[in-house]
Amino acid sequence: MRILMYHLVENMPGCPMAVPRRAFAQQMELLAAGPYTVVAEDELHTMVATGRPLPDNAVLLTFDDGYANTVTTVLPVLDRLGLHAVMAVCGGYLGPDRPRHVPHPVQEMASVEQVRQWADSGRAVAAHSYTHPRLTRVSDPALAWQLAGDYEVLTEVLGRSPRTFAYPYGAYDPRVQRAVAELYPLALATDDRHRPDHRHPYALSRIQVDPRWSVAAFRTALDSVADPATAERDARATDLPNSREVRK
Repeated sequence: MRILMYHLVENMPGCPMAVPRRAFAQQMELLAAGPYTVVAEDELHTMVATGRPLPDNAVLLTFDDGYANTVTTVLPVLDRLGLHAVMAVCGGYLGPDRPRHVPHPVQEMASVEQVRQWADSGRAVAAHSYTHPRLTRVSDPALAWQLAGDYEVLTEVLGRSPRTFAYPYGAYDPRVQRAVAELYPLALATDDRHRPDHRHPYALSRIQVDPRWSVAAFRTALDSVADPATAERDARATDLPNSREVRK
């Protein structure tokens, strides 16, 4: 299985977080045509809970930060092709106390109504912290507040609790993992080199999609990631199997 990480899907040359619209549509058409199988969040949870592997060509699509763009631009493409996906949302961006400026390339974040529209389409909503700090750098009380605040807001908005957490900036360490585990069965990290390994449910690897990739480069990225056994060997070599901070 591979987990792909997107942010914006927009024509913003030079922005490392914005995959051009045409490139995105081509990538989704490739996935829809095969040999890949785009799976739903529930299938990832089943893999983690039971250890039952998904097909080697399984792909999970994730979209971080909760942009309005994810609903207005991405969702129509997914609907047209019948693809599942997960949108990671910061609860603090949804209410009246939303920060005036958020640390993202654009400031147009999804509204409550748009998050519900995404969920009503049958696609999953994950948590992404309350206001998107680097969780490895906040105090214990602040960490608890970031996690609980997002969980509570999304539960109220969706009418059900989110089941997946995505680390802001890809930053986590054992303390953050323990806190996340109090609320969520699994968490998504960032590691372009390896496929997700169900034995490490709080450090599931994702491939960050590069805006510069051609369709051929996109397919190469999908096909070239290492299997979990390689990831385990690399983790032992680093002596830090569960600590990472990725620039995002």
